[in-house]
Amino acid sequence: MKLLQHFTVKDLIVITSIAALGIAVKPIINPITKIISTPLGIPGGSLTGGLYMLWLVLTIVIVDKPLTGTLYGFLQSILVLLIGMAGRMGAFSLVAYTLPGIIADLIYWLYPKKNKLLTHLLLCAFANLTGSLVSSAIFFKMPPLMIGFNTCLALASGIIGGYLGFGIYQSLKATRII
Repeated sequence: MKLLQHFTVKDLIVITSIAALGIAVKPIINPITKIISTPLGIPGGSLTGGLYMLWLVLTIVIVDKPLTGTLYGFLQSILVLLIGMAGRMGAFSLVAYTLPGIIADLIYWLYPKKNKLLTHLLLCAFANLTGSLVSSAIFFKMPPLMIGFNTCLALASGIIGGYLGFGIYQSLKATRII
C-alpha cells in the first residue's frame, strides 16, 4: 500500500492507538449525550462531536504527515463496523468517519501555523461540521432548518473540542510524551 509507505511504524501505532481511544470514549459519552439530544430530535454527534474530533486533530498534529486524518478516519470507520458500534449508520460510517479526516487534512496542510490553538480550533470545528452536515443531510435527511441548527451545534462543539484537544496537546508536549 503506497499510502502507508510514508508513515513509520511509530506513526501507525500513534494513529491506531488514538483512533481506538477515540472509539473507547464513545460508550462513556453517548448515554449522557442521548439524554439531551434525543428529546431535541438531533444527532448526538452534533452536540458532542467535538469531544470525538479532538482525537482526530491530536493525531494529525502529532504525526504531522499528509493523509494522517484520512487514514485515522478510515481506520475508525473500519473499527466501528468490526466491533458493531456503527448503529443505524452501518456502512455509511465509512463516509461519516473518513470525510471529516479528509477535511481536517486539507485545512491542516493549507493553514501555515501548525501546533497553535487556532489550528486545533479550526480543524476540530470543521471536522465536526463536516461529520454533522453529512450525517444530517444525507443519512438522516433532515429539513434545512434542522441542518442549520445542527451546523451551529457542531461548530460550537468543535470549538470546545479543539480547545480541550489543544490543552491535551500542550500537556503531552510539557511532559515530553510527544
